[in-house]
Amino acid sequence: MKRFYFIVFIALFFISCKENSEKIIGIKIYDYAGDYEKLASEWEEMGINTAFVSTTLAADKDFREALKSRDISVFIIFPVFFNPEMLRTDSTLYAITNTGARASEEWVKFVCPSRKLYRDGIKDQLSAFISSLDPDGVSIDFIRQFVYWEKIYADRDYSTIERSCYCDSCIEGFYVKTGAKIPGSFLTTSEKANWIEQNYQSEWDTYRCDLITSMVKELYEESHRIKTDILVNVHVVPWRSDDYNNGKIRIAGQDLVAMSAYTDFVSPMCYSQMLGRDAEWISDVVSDMNNSVSGKVLPSIQVYPYYIEKSFTTQDFKRCVEESLKPPSRGVVFFSWPLFEKDSTRMKVVSDVNEQF
Repeated sequence: MKRFYFIVFIALFFISCKENSEKIIGIKIYDYAGDYEKLASEWEEMGINTAFVSTTLAADKDFREALKSRDISVFIIFPVFFNPEMLRTDSTLYAITNTGARASEEWVKFVCPSRKLYRDGIKDQLSAFISSLDPDGVSIDFIRQFVYWEKIYADRDYSTIERSCYCDSCIEGFYVKTGAKIPGSFLTTSEKANWIEQNYQSEWDTYRCDLITSMVKELYEESHRIKTDILVNVHVVPWRSDDYNNGKIRIAGQDLVAMSAYTDFVSPMCYSQMLGRDAEWISDVVSDMNNSVSGKVLPSIQVYPYYIEKSFTTQDFKRCVEESLKPPSRGVVFFSWPLFEKDSTRMKVVSDVNEQF
């Protein structure tokens, strides 16, 4: 009997080790001008095993070699509907909100998700990046309807959050899908938006979500056409099912259940200090999303104070790391490396917490 319990203990021990080894401990980084070997060594000491990087860094052979020598995987960060450069060239591509305004707030500027030529171009661009850079994964960013979620706080009335896209292209596509034709007496965008939401809210939610899900599907399939074993991560707004009147669907257009077939990971951007939330909120978001995409939730958390003047001590950060790694989380991604450089004591927090998990 003792031998039986010993065998069970050993089996459970190895299963636990396997689960821990499979956790992604990631870092976001967009540019870097220092010593790559030193950088990779610091990441190794922290327990970082995955880098989420810009295509510019991914193309740097020295950077890739430094990471490869330490078995650090590389995901390229690939923005989709956030494209201020393209919008400067062609402003007709702007998504339009329910107020009739362009989908633009501070630095956040969004392309309409229904434009086929743009969508085809994005798919071709990703294909070229995968072919030339050979990453381990792609991390699909800004793949949602327009919303500046970084400045939407817990007490915000959902009805005051602008919704998109209500451009002619999207409204025409909705008509083709559903046959819902707006009465000719409604001429302004706000009038049309109000009529749609009052008469076809559920169908409109489905249509808007389908525009996003279908883009995820196309990018997922294109990625695997180029590289069969590539991993796909999708960035999502950090909203739970009950937040902002099901804002994940109604505002962001991100249907996690529908997306789940076309992604290996779903990464809510749980930037707690920025949003005025506590550390426990992070694990709550992970648990809520896991109901939709079981076993795929990979939270991203912030490292250092950002946007608002609210205390975020090293101890606060430690609690956030611990909450982010609680089951059923698949790991954690840190936003971002330059913020660690503002306070290097937070690097040790990561390595210490990793030892606990």
